[in-house]
Amino acid sequence: MSVRRSLGISTLTEVAVFLLSLLSVVVVSRLLAPDEIGVFSVAVSIVGFAHILRDFGAGQYLVQLREISKAHLRAVFTIMLMISWSIAALLFAVRHLIAAFYAHEGIAQVLALLAINFLLLPFGSHILAILKREMQFGKVAIVGLASTCVQVIVTILTAWAGESYLSMAWGSIAGNISNVIILSLMRPEFALLPPTRKGLREVLGFGSKSSVTSFVGELGASGPDLIFGRTLGFDAVAFYSRAASLNHMILWKSYAAIRQVYFPAFAKGIREGHDAATLYYRSMALIVGVMAPLIVVMALLADVLILFLFGSQWQKSADLAVVLCAFDIIRTPIMLASSSLIAGGHVGTAMRCQLITQFFFLLLLSLSIWLPLEYVVYSLMLARVIEAAAYMRALHRHFGVKLSLFWTHVRSSYLLIPFAAAGPALLRILAHYGQVDLPALFFLAFSGILAAAGLLLGIFIVRHPLGNEILRLLPVLSRNKES
Repeated sequence: MSVRRSLGISTLTEVAVFLLSLLSVVVVSRLLAPDEIGVFSVAVSIVGFAHILRDFGAGQYLVQLREISKAHLRAVFTIMLMISWSIAALLFAVRHLIAAFYAHEGIAQVLALLAINFLLLPFGSHILAILKREMQFGKVAIVGLASTCVQVIVTILTAWAGESYLSMAWGSIAGNISNVIILSLMRPEFALLPPTRKGLREVLGFGSKSSVTSFVGELGASGPDLIFGRTLGFDAVAFYSRAASLNHMILWKSYAAIRQVYFPAFAKGIREGHDAATLYYRSMALIVGVMAPLIVVMALLADVLILFLFGSQWQKSADLAVVLCAFDIIRTPIMLASSSLIAGGHVGTAMRCQLITQFFFLLLLSLSIWLPLEYVVYSLMLARVIEAAAYMRALHRHFGVKLSLFWTHVRSSYLLIPFAAAGPALLRILAHYGQVDLPALFFLAFSGILAAAGLLLGIFIVRHPLGNEILRLLPVLSRNKES
């Protein structure tokens, strides 16, 4: 399957998953109180670290291999089985100790349920990695959509039935059961592989570095929940979580759709002998052209979106969301740097960059011992600057990426920002002075239309490379242009 077709399928899948997840978040936010959601957020943050150890970089290992055999699959399955089942037992054993640390028994109940996922996951993860390596994103889409549908339905029904913070855990288990069943039906020859001792050292060597990289990244992602849960309380966790959820639902869903295709495609390009720096320049020119305007528009509409989706009790989250969106513009040029390094075999460098970045991020989060939530969030800009500098240096060292050439390729992408932001900004100004009075839903819809129209206009005015990609999707217009 071609990269463009794969990206199209991946994007549509992520949009569908986003809409389903959004439905779940909106309904659950109205059924549960902030402290109930905070309990689950803390528990799932702890489990997030365990998921990294469970995967052990096995999926990335299979994708970046130059050649793959059944022996590789058996070795990967063996490692994942051993680690996953060990983590399940450990989580169940220490659940009460963790709950005592946070002084809430509900965390122990959530951890006990989420441990079940680790018993299930080894039987499908390696199959999913093979499908991605083979660029079979149609099948990947089926798996993802089915799993999300099951998870959303179970989560909403159990929340309605009064299961409180446990409802989201029940949904997660149901979604993973769906994953295993569908993947096993798709590739039954890989569903139950016999364990082996052959090839374990190679998997362990790659997996240890990849796991540290992912573990430290997850530490940064989960750090606010874990630290704020102890220093500022569960309300602060919930407010920050809802503010960050806007980024996760829109920005990082878009990133996930791109990364899912980018990683195997970049690895394939390197295997075929293409210049890594050129691949990165061209890829980021397109990606920044989409993501940078999207981030700025999100910052303009963040407070309206959060109040519309979650209700007036989340006003504090709305204020924080604007700041978080603004900071993400700094991350745009290096959002796929770690994936690029790992795809090129430089997993050790990716690990070191994560260690540097997250050290400063967690150091800033620890200021919550003395400072209120708002001031801690403002300080996180420094961490984003350090992150960008660390990854750009690594890309220069291994791929020869030069800042001057990189800027030449992405400069036109940043010129698209005023085109996309002009319409929503004007609408907000008119609304502020009482010239426009629209219900939130229509205000957001109209803003989105104006942003999309402005972006499209900007693409052709500044002659951005995205214009060629659009014309490829419109063969009639392309032929007319050539004639």
